Amino acid sequence: MRLNFRLITLTLFILSITSAFGQQNTRSPYSLFGVGLMHYDGFADNAANGRNGYSYRYQSNYSFANPASLSALKYSAFNVSATMDLGKLKTNTFNQDFSNAGFNYIALAVPLKKWKSGLAFGLLPYSDVGYNIINVKDSGGVSVRNEFEGSGGLSKMNIGIGTQVWKHLSLGVNYSHIFGQLNETQRRRYPGNRFMTSYADNNDIFLKGSHFDLGLQLHSAPESKLSHVLGLVFSSPTKLKGERDRFTYTYTEIFVGDEFLKDTLINTVGQSAKVSLPQSFNVSYTIGDHEKWQATAGYGKTMWSKYSNIFGDNGGLLDDQNYSLGFFICPTPEFDGSIKANKFGRYFKSIRYSAGFHHNDGYISAYNTKIAENGLSIGFGFPFTKSYKGIDGTKFKVTSRIFLTGEFIRRGTLSNNLIQEDFFKLTLGLNLADDWFKKRLFN
Repeated sequence: MRLNFRLITLTLFILSITSAFGQQNTRSPYSLFGVGLMHYDGFADNAANGRNGYSYRYQSNYSFANPASLSALKYSAFNVSATMDLGKLKTNTFNQDFSNAGFNYIALAVPLKKWKSGLAFGLLPYSDVGYNIINVKDSGGVSVRNEFEGSGGLSKMNIGIGTQVWKHLSLGVNYSHIFGQLNETQRRRYPGNRFMTSYADNNDIFLKGSHFDLGLQLHSAPESKLSHVLGLVFSSPTKLKGERDRFTYTYTEIFVGDEFLKDTLINTVGQSAKVSLPQSFNVSYTIGDHEKWQATAGYGKTMWSKYSNIFGDNGGLLDDQNYSLGFFICPTPEFDGSIKANKFGRYFKSIRYSAGFHHNDGYISAYNTKIAENGLSIGFGFPFTKSYKGIDGTKFKVTSRIFLTGEFIRRGTLSNNLIQEDFFKLTLGLNLADDWFKKRLFN
């Protein structure tokens, strides 16, 4: 019995996503700030291209980064992905290895050909929190251990629509429902000292709210020899509302890890909480020969100085700017497996080879130093093609791809006794394009 390759692939992805849901998506001390580290919105092939999806435009795929890209869809597109990080945290005095894995996204888009439009739905992370910071001091011969621990993050449900309003102009809008939970704990401990009183402050914050992205693409006609796309996206400021549960208490610790409650200082449930997230603007330009090769450059800015946390202050965040460059080449975008001659060599020519670079000057400032991020990426898009027969008898092929993207990322610095993160991010993504929801004709 021959199993369907696409069914096997989809099953493996669902299993990887299911296991990834139980994993922590980040272990960065810099996720202590704001609502955590912001998650990149693009798909695996966007990440390989320098994390740029604003001027992304294809017949068999799209990008939530710019909903105007949905207007180019000719086929239904299913995207799913998981990611894994392997890296090292470094200071001037110590090194620590870390690893984590997590869900990346799951999304489905369908073309609305009659209206030269497309509609998409998706679930993807919005921000990630995962840190465990320990500072041990000796005060008058007594060991004091300060601990800061956080977990959780925000996710978003996306609904996007894009339409072509003119031969060279497409518009789109994303509506996102943002939701999630942030867990933060601070402790001052005197391990093993039964004569000293330790202190703990636990906060569980539940947030939700709405967010909009407005996208525009100026593009050349599909039949043009050289393709051009200018993409612009404006993301609205967002107000998140929710509740905060807080439990603050003192305790003694006779044996390490054994707490004996002494006094409850604060115990509140359902306290109102509000967070204001900033607006952003992104622009990028792509030139190329459609799906044979493309070069992309992008710029963006987020007004983090307008951020407001649950206490009503900014938390010291600053506006950030990001830059990106990307390139891919795919000599033969459509692979025809029915041709036996030189099948191996022709397949290699149908792989999409991508490379890119991104730089973010950072919105976090510590000791008057902005925490910047730089990344180099490389990616491979492995094709598998399915043949179709149209209702008029014509034959055509639709190409799907499995994307494998590797990024080397450096975040932070060793200057001013700060922490530097060097890690390798591996992203496995599936773009399954198909001629679904096709109207059949019967005689």
